[in-house]
Amino acid sequence: MSKSASMVQAAPGEHASPVADTRGFAIGVDTGGTHTDLVLAGDGRLLTLKVPSTTDDLTRGIIDGVERLAAMAGIPLAAVDRFVYASTFVTNLFIEGRQAPVGLITTEGFRDVLEIGRASRKPDVYDIHWRPAPPLVPRHLRFGVRERTSHRGEVLTGLDEAGVRAALQALVGAGVGSVAVCLLHAYANPAHEQRIAAIAAEVCPQLDISLSSDVVREFREYERSSTTCVNAFIKRPIARHLATLAAALRERGIGATPAMMQGNGGICRFASAAAAPVAVTHSGVMGGIVGAAALAVRSGLRNIITLDMGGTSADVSLVADGNPTLAHRSSIGPYPLLAPTLDMITIGAGGGSIAVIDGGTALRVGPQSAGSNPGPACYAQGGSAATVTDANLVAGRLNGDFFLNGTRKLDASLARAAVAAIATPLGLTLEQAALGIIAIAEAHMANAIRLVSVERGLDPRDFTLVAFGGAGALHAARLAEALSIRAILIPPAPGNLSAMGLLCADTRHDHARTVFARLTPALAATLHSTIADLEAEAGRSLAADGVAVADRRFATAVDLRYEGQNYELTLPLARAEIEAAARAGFDALVARFDAAHLRVYGYRLEGRAIQLVNVRVTATGTTPHAQWLAVPAAGDGAVRAQPHSRRPVLIEAGRAQQVDVFRHSALLAGQRFAAPAIVEYAGGTLFVPPGWQGEVDGWGNILLSPDVSTAAITDNAAAAYSENEPKGVVA
Repeated sequence: MSKSASMVQAAPGEHASPVADTRGFAIGVDTGGTHTDLVLAGDGRLLTLKVPSTTDDLTRGIIDGVERLAAMAGIPLAAVDRFVYASTFVTNLFIEGRQAPVGLITTEGFRDVLEIGRASRKPDVYDIHWRPAPPLVPRHLRFGVRERTSHRGEVLTGLDEAGVRAALQALVGAGVGSVAVCLLHAYANPAHEQRIAAIAAEVCPQLDISLSSDVVREFREYERSSTTCVNAFIKRPIARHLATLAAALRERGIGATPAMMQGNGGICRFASAAAAPVAVTHSGVMGGIVGAAALAVRSGLRNIITLDMGGTSADVSLVADGNPTLAHRSSIGPYPLLAPTLDMITIGAGGGSIAVIDGGTALRVGPQSAGSNPGPACYAQGGSAATVTDANLVAGRLNGDFFLNGTRKLDASLARAAVAAIATPLGLTLEQAALGIIAIAEAHMANAIRLVSVERGLDPRDFTLVAFGGAGALHAARLAEALSIRAILIPPAPGNLSAMGLLCADTRHDHARTVFARLTPALAATLHSTIADLEAEAGRSLAADGVAVADRRFATAVDLRYEGQNYELTLPLARAEIEAAARAGFDALVARFDAAHLRVYGYRLEGRAIQLVNVRVTATGTTPHAQWLAVPAAGDGAVRAQPHSRRPVLIEAGRAQQVDVFRHSALLAGQRFAAPAIVEYAGGTLFVPPGWQGEVDGWGNILLSPDVSTAAITDNAAAAYSENEPKGVVA
């Protein structure tokens, strides 16, 4: 039985799947450290492609992929009316650390805030050898100017404009091209920062100025200073990169205004990203979360844990009740950010993670990665270090002749030599070393999943594991066993779900303002005026991204804490509810905060005054979403999937066995298969160990569930099966 006529025949290395009609054609491009993933949707078709990232010039690899996609579809690039991009470009800037110097102008007496930080020894308070990372701006490029406003915005000391001019001239003389301006209480009154920007435009217009009051209007001078300096550090290079990419797209005939994924899971136009680049610092890892959440909701799942394992890293996130969790604090490298991002944890566990012998006796995997060049040893590009990919090839879980649908041949002899170099010094067999490398990488990922679930008071058994990325499906079942998770979903094209997620995202902008106040009835007027200001700002952001008024949506929330605390919880508070809530003394809001505090921290402080800290407005502009369509159902007698081939796979040391190998492109809705099994995709591979069974759903997802008829289940998982059924899991 063949697939639907809406499918296209994919060229080698490419994969086609059905998709809902979109307005014209849309392309999503997700550029990672190892591969660039692309999706083209439109005219009832979905084409996916995975190509190596050209790390020396990302634009080159992107344009090559875009042109290949258009050729596959048989369309001119002028037919593309939507282009969405996500990238690890910003992360690479901090890894390389080779950008032009950045200057900082701050309130007199506070030039060393970046150096002092929080004066805490992280991540290990007992490590006496720990040293903080050097500040992003060296001391000789940090200048204090005389001025002072209070935390309520009253001007206490006027701005010393002569001092500002002197600082700007000194920075220009030092070769600085980008300057961060972060005054002590500019979140309450930005007038002095705005005046500095005006003076800079007059005295040295060649400087790029980043004002903290434009970047983030929140208190906490260290985090705000760090965020503003990060913005200044990346502003010029990301503007150049996006301008180069946009020009290359125009030259190829794409007239669509390109957009970029932001850390908050929404998109914005390139111009908006270049103006406020701190919003796209985590661009490269958010498409997968958005895509997984959209796919899960369509599949009837509300609670999922996402695992995005690529060539360089693994990203883990938790989606509760269909909504990804938004965090208002994050970091880029060692530098803290006050920027909204989808909550996730990234660890150095990817297919390219390198295995090394630590201290002569211990096996360690990652965080160093072989990347795309030279890549794993089996790539035959000069790399000799054993990686997770090499270990999977030695174990037979990867098909060296079908990697990326056959466009890249993997050299098994080079993989064996690399793994043998690990095995021999440790006195292990080749098989033991390969499985050890895999097990250590999986242990790292299991710990990351515990961080987003168990350590936050959530039971991972209440969630479905959604695994994707080029390598996620290889390790999903073993991770589920380690955590007693009983439901796994593998998307139709796991290697390209992140790119697909870009075409499932709405335009989004988050605005915040610090307002210190107790929850009293008099607060209503302040809330109304603050929300009105923020909605006006957010509306201008949406307008700049071309969002029509009819497509705009606004949501409001407040950050609350018990007086005396240092951290807040964010709760929704609709503008229409404010008056009624104020008349009732905000009793309902207090009760919701108490309940949230109990759930997150395990206690609440009844009777303690609750303080408002920040007011937040999220502005969303709805956009068309690409969606997976139903795949043909299996006919009578075809419920049991027929394998494409069989090959020996190492299940445990010394125990290779013949395993059924399926091609996902040949599977139909409703078909089932038993473990152990391998499912090969154009951009990834699924390994199903004993103890599981698989079924294809109506959208081409593979759902894995425990096969309780077999005894080959890990002790940890078996113990969980004897307990009560987990709640909230739909499979």
